[in-house]
Amino acid sequence: MNQLQKRDYFYLISSLPEMVLDQSRAPFKMVDFVAQLEEVLEPQDFAQVSLLLYPHDNRNLLRLLQENTEDWDPLGRFAAPDMQNHLKAESGLPAYMHRFYRAYQNEQPPGAAPGPDNQLSALYYSYALHHSTGFLHEWLAFERSLRNLLTAWNIRQYSLRTEGQLIGKGEEIEALQKSRARDFGLSTEYAYLHKLFNELEREDLMAREKAIDRIQWNYINEQLTFHYFTIEVVLGYLLQLQMLQRWLSLDPQAGQERVRNFISEMEQKITLA
Repeated sequence: MNQLQKRDYFYLISSLPEMVLDQSRAPFKMVDFVAQLEEVLEPQDFAQVSLLLYPHDNRNLLRLLQENTEDWDPLGRFAAPDMQNHLKAESGLPAYMHRFYRAYQNEQPPGAAPGPDNQLSALYYSYALHHSTGFLHEWLAFERSLRNLLTAWNIRQYSLRTEGQLIGKGEEIEALQKSRARDFGLSTEYAYLHKLFNELEREDLMAREKAIDRIQWNYINEQLTFHYFTIEVVLGYLLQLQMLQRWLSLDPQAGQERVRNFISEMEQKITLA
């Protein structure tokens, strides 16, 4: 994708309140902030915002296929009737969604990833990385790598099968599949690995999740050090706001239960493997 023309958003960015991950209140609701961005950003820049929000549409697409639209995610870019019409017309959605839908209808998985969630995520990252540059591209690559690292750690921890679980190709994927080193031999690539794996070995499940988000939060701050009033700052703020709002809406007891359920599912997969 060609480098987009840089635009400055002085008023917007200078008016954004500072945030830290542990604050007790969010400065905006995500849906309100996205609506504001759609009004003030140039279309090419808001397209980058949409690219970040497509995972919400991914979840909505799966809900639609399961005939469950009651829990529709309002952060998705497409309302339920619109998504349904676009699927029927075979146009109007990002190409990877149509590809996934066709494969789902024909019961032919679009790739090696097991389960529709992973299949759709793999298609999303391939599409989003192809259609992004600069900070957005680097963030997506970082996010995918972090997701793969966490998946590989869970595979090792719970003795799961590796096939189709990791997203992407290349030397990093091979290391995650084959290396027996605690850090999969990737500490030189990812300086945060030692700290991350120490956190994952703690018994406090919520602390583990907070540590993962803190790594992402700090990565965004580091990447934006020399950006001031450009779209990159807006995208970073959006990502951090999303993390903050998730924690503020997360009931601690429910969060612990969610992680325990995940571990239980892992243990069941071990039994069935």
